[in-house]
Amino acid sequence: MRSLSSLSLLAAVPSVLGDKHYFFSGFFAGSTIAGIEFDDSANSLTLVNNITAQSSDGSKWIAIDERKENVYVATTGEIQSYAVTANKSLEYKSNITLSSSCQNANFIAAANTAPYTVFGVAYSTGCAAQAITVDDTGSLQNAVANLTYNTTAGVHGLDLSPDAAFIYSADDMGNAVWVHSYNSTTQAAAELQYLAAPEGANPRHLAVHPNGKWVYVIYEEANSLAVYARDTETGLLTDKNTTYSLLPAGFTNTSSYWADEVKFSLPAFNASATSPKYLITGTRSRTTSLQGYVSAFALDATTGGVTEQLFLLPTTSSGGSANAVAPAPFSEEYFAITDSGSNFVEVWKMDDEGMSAASVAHLGLGAGPANVVWVN
Repeated sequence: MRSLSSLSLLAAVPSVLGDKHYFFSGFFAGSTIAGIEFDDSANSLTLVNNITAQSSDGSKWIAIDERKENVYVATTGEIQSYAVTANKSLEYKSNITLSSSCQNANFIAAANTAPYTVFGVAYSTGCAAQAITVDDTGSLQNAVANLTYNTTAGVHGLDLSPDAAFIYSADDMGNAVWVHSYNSTTQAAAELQYLAAPEGANPRHLAVHPNGKWVYVIYEEANSLAVYARDTETGLLTDKNTTYSLLPAGFTNTSSYWADEVKFSLPAFNASATSPKYLITGTRSRTTSLQGYVSAFALDATTGGVTEQLFLLPTTSSGGSANAVAPAPFSEEYFAITDSGSNFVEVWKMDDEGMSAASVAHLGLGAGPANVVWVN
């Protein structure tokens, strides 16, 4: 790493810089989902919509479908489906009820290819992830398959292969990474691989490279990013035993931090979807008296492998339960980041060479934001 330094749904053309961009934010508590606008000319964030959700227990994770027409919400006891409306709001459509022993709905991953299956999981010991079908509009329809784990597992994050035929699970409680297959035609799921993580790692979230060759895993307790190679034919993983620290060198109080999120930057207008330039991570502090961290990695345009850790910078505040990064779809240099400890959301921008980044817009909110999804 080099040295540190400090919707419109009606739009007929792609967004460009100089436009206004829109995203939704979920919250860890309450019944509100926020609609927020970012103006990249004025570097401003504006709360546009306070949307009442069909739950009073928060929206711990939200996901948006490939068509940007549906938002899926993880809340206590349910995974819910909302249609994105033309006035930048959400209309409740349907829900999938979870079992009485797996109420802590926590994470959702939506397939980018037809039939656009949605996968959701509750963060509790021994709970299976579920494959959920959607109707022609994208509304949740039926839970059709379980992705099962062992009795010590507690899965916190999911991601899918580019063709959605393989599902990768970060097992935070069981300290492992799992691989399952899923056949969308027969609606059958099968366990393919269990990989124990190094002692004290605790995988939290992961991201499958769009070219299918790599899976990057956040080790929450170890505060590091781990590299797994992926066989594009079998879907199986190989731990490359390569990690990158998500804390500055020489830190001795690593137990005061817990790494959180990993996401790929999004090539503007999807011009080169299999070659994102950056991998962006977030690390939280466990106390509001210490700042969290955000880091970015350069990726090889051909292989998708990490070539360099570009920066590791303190975030504005601790992050609380979420320093969740969300790369913007209009430019690979922008990303949103939530802070539930101090109740705000920000948009950050990298410099032209990707060697540093800084907050360019800040919006205080009335509750702790969990994560955001961009609509345009």
